[in-house]
Amino acid sequence: MRLVSPALKHIVFPVLSKSGYLRYTAGAGPAVVTYHGVFPSGHRILHSALDGNLVHADSLRRQLQLLKKRYHVITPEDFLRWSEGELSLPPRSILLTCDDALQNALTEMVPILRELGLSCLFFATAASADETPSMLWYEELYLMLLDASEPITLSLPEANISIGPSPPAKTHSCWWNLVELLSQFDGELRRGFLDQIRKQLGLDESWKQRLLQNATVACRFLMLDRAGLQQLAASGMTIGAHSLSHPVLARAPDDVAWREISESRTVLEKVLGQTVWAFGYPFGNAATVSRRDLRLAEQAGFRCAFMNAGGGFGANIDRFAVPRVHITADMSLSEFEAHIAGFYRTLRKRLLGGDDLATALGA
Repeated sequence: MRLVSPALKHIVFPVLSKSGYLRYTAGAGPAVVTYHGVFPSGHRILHSALDGNLVHADSLRRQLQLLKKRYHVITPEDFLRWSEGELSLPPRSILLTCDDALQNALTEMVPILRELGLSCLFFATAASADETPSMLWYEELYLMLLDASEPITLSLPEANISIGPSPPAKTHSCWWNLVELLSQFDGELRRGFLDQIRKQLGLDESWKQRLLQNATVACRFLMLDRAGLQQLAASGMTIGAHSLSHPVLARAPDDVAWREISESRTVLEKVLGQTVWAFGYPFGNAATVSRRDLRLAEQAGFRCAFMNAGGGFGANIDRFAVPRVHITADMSLSEFEAHIAGFYRTLRKRLLGGDDLATALGA
């Protein structure tokens, strides 16, 4: 649930940002922000639930310019050294991260980062070690549901899935229910279930190929392949692991969760020829990550691991549950700074109550 009224967005946040209040009252740091990609030029938003996590190039540039002017943007390696007690950071230090390693990370985001002389920690799934690019399975699932005949009816007894008839108004909840149920299985089994879902939704085998014929759509939805991932690393960016196939780890049994976490590191290190020291939890909030998953990340040899919630200056930092500020398409620049400064998190806690991320995870 978000807590941004028009008054906060258009009056309070701009006044606090312009006055300098946000940066001068920011708590202890560092703070970590996370992006999920940048819209390719000309991309038409298909659905807010799908595209709301990406940002426009001009918004990214303004946000990074603000950070460079008012804060201290650090390298991923400096963050690692700080997290292990080997380095002191200047006040108001910021680490940039980006999840999923979509093609637009290389084509749209990296040029802006290099223009401004900044580096970023990119989290890639093992799919980016393949020779050919593919889509995130849960985004492919959402697109299938959007293209399906109405209402949606599905039956997969082997996966204990029975849904429908579900009207269009329930598409999002239907999708998330499927994401959680399918996260119990490894990537290969899940891919088989997705194919069954496609057939039951009345979509032919060429459905995805037709969708991706559009170069802009492909750049939005396809992940980097092996060559692209190597190019991303060669551009001076740091690569972290984002699991084998991006399931909801908290719904996966122990053996599946262990493989998703540990083998993603092995696969990426083999392709990159360098150590992969950071892990980004898929989805990354207290509802999708368990305390078990934090232990597994440490056991797998990662040196720190990142959530996707609870961030901003002043947040409690667990080395294997590093909180991050999740940047979305609809954030204004002053709202962005309110999140970075920790003001939004503090305001939300005071008005709505609730625990910080570490407490929610059972730390």
